[in-house]
Amino acid sequence: MNSDKKTGSFFRELREFISPYRVGYILSVIISMLGVFCNMLSYAAVGKIAGKIFGGAVKVEDIVGLVLIAAILKILYGVLINISTWVSHSAAYKTLRDIRLALTDKMMRIPLGYFEEKGTGRLKTTIVERVESVEKTLAHLLPEMTANILIPLAMIVWSFVIDWRVALCMLVWFVAGLCLSGGMMKDYEERFKSYTDAEKNMNQAIVEYVGGIEVIKNYNRTADSFRRFEDAIKGHTDNSLTWQKDTLMYSTLTLAVTPYSVFPVLISGLIFVRNQTLDASSLFMLILLALGIFAPVYKAMSYTDSFASMGAVAGEIREILDYKELVRGDEKITGSRDISLKNVCFSYASDGPDVIKDIDLDIKEGSMLALVGPSGSGKSTVAKLIAGYWDKKSGRIDIGGKDITEYSQDELNKLIAYVDQDTFLYNISIMENIRVGRPDATDEEVVAAAVAAGCDEFIRALPDGYQTLAGSAGDMLSGGERQRIAIVRAMIKNAPVLIMDEATSSSDPENEAAIQQALSVSARNKTLIIVAHRLSTIVNADNIALIDDGRVIAQGRHDELLSSSEEYRKMWELSGNSEAKR
Repeated sequence: MNSDKKTGSFFRELREFISPYRVGYILSVIISMLGVFCNMLSYAAVGKIAGKIFGGAVKVEDIVGLVLIAAILKILYGVLINISTWVSHSAAYKTLRDIRLALTDKMMRIPLGYFEEKGTGRLKTTIVERVESVEKTLAHLLPEMTANILIPLAMIVWSFVIDWRVALCMLVWFVAGLCLSGGMMKDYEERFKSYTDAEKNMNQAIVEYVGGIEVIKNYNRTADSFRRFEDAIKGHTDNSLTWQKDTLMYSTLTLAVTPYSVFPVLISGLIFVRNQTLDASSLFMLILLALGIFAPVYKAMSYTDSFASMGAVAGEIREILDYKELVRGDEKITGSRDISLKNVCFSYASDGPDVIKDIDLDIKEGSMLALVGPSGSGKSTVAKLIAGYWDKKSGRIDIGGKDITEYSQDELNKLIAYVDQDTFLYNISIMENIRVGRPDATDEEVVAAAVAAGCDEFIRALPDGYQTLAGSAGDMLSGGERQRIAIVRAMIKNAPVLIMDEATSSSDPENEAAIQQALSVSARNKTLIIVAHRLSTIVNADNIALIDDGRVIAQGRHDELLSSSEEYRKMWELSGNSEAKR
């Protein structure tokens, strides 16, 4: 779904989540209406009291009963409204729960590349803030707006029953005041979308700034990074202020006129009382009704802002729920695990240019393939296509003779262990972070994998050894340490195919040598696919594919490429290896 398209009805877009709890929503409205009825009866009791008082001599005992009835009805109104709100909240929070579960479930079936494209800050805003805003509409708008619309309507009808002339004067004034608020809703959907885009940009900028603070400081990028962060915040501020400035005049005029419908009631009512066409007790009741009309209407108006924004919110939710899922079947991988890419093309957008163009590769089971090339050449994209980050645009990616789309996602997850250059660790112990790769691994197996990867020594040197907490997103460890933990996690998974996407980029030479040694052991009898910048780490690969501009321009073993590919030879020379200078 294109997120820029015009959003539809909130209730239609989210009907699948609202319908299961419609009984609760309907019940809350019915209870709310009963409360409104009790409230109107309390006004009627007060009117009776006023009539008796203005009628002349009255005894206290004559009105005690009416006072008691009015008090009971008013209390009953409050009780019923609270029960209505409780019922609607129960249904609303169940709806929110279902929406969030559906969103997180959907995330398991859409391309991992989607998250790189959208950014965690934007997704967090939708799943947390936007979904939470639905609660106000469902839990409050339905029952409370119903009550807050019915109350003034009933009061207006009652006023016309008492005296249509005074009621008409009051209604004309009141409607004129409400019409002034119409300017606030002009271009509302476009304004709200602009506001939410600015808010998402700000959230994303905050996440990136805080998450990258170490890199920003270490590489003296404070000014540039803070400028981007500041620009995002300023953009959000300017958007909010512009919106407020454009609507301020309308809101001010509305609040200056609408609440004071008692003025035309007093003026016209006193004229009619003087002409003896309206009695004083009726005028008193009309004044009470005029004073009681604005408060519920104003409260209802406060919900129109939320309701008007719900179409855009529903559009954001649907954009995720309707995003094209990975094409997957239900086949299981049996027999050979040879991997073959035939005429594979890929673009990040359906109407965008191809970034991978007619790639052909054959990767025998148990062999090592290295993908090399300049930055932005597409080598990481090829690795991610094999790992299932996206679906290819055309061509075939076969495993064991069947296209990758024929296998279930669970089957592919079991087959492939993927280590990215951007590693993520949970805020749990190092032991448990490694065990994510294989939840049933024993402590001894975790330690053995760490020893094999050359990580045992540095882990034991941490404050609490294997029980040391990694911190939020692993921020208690250095970038190199996080990468090494991620590599151990992939090793303990013991998947038949291991993909390393520049996974040693943050390691120092000594640690890199230890990791390479560990990989040579752990990758035995496994298919190993490595995306590398340092050519010295892949000289023993069974096949090296040199990629440039999304195409394989040369492939072969290291020695073959040195003699047959000028581009590879230049890369080898630039990497500072003396062998190329023979």
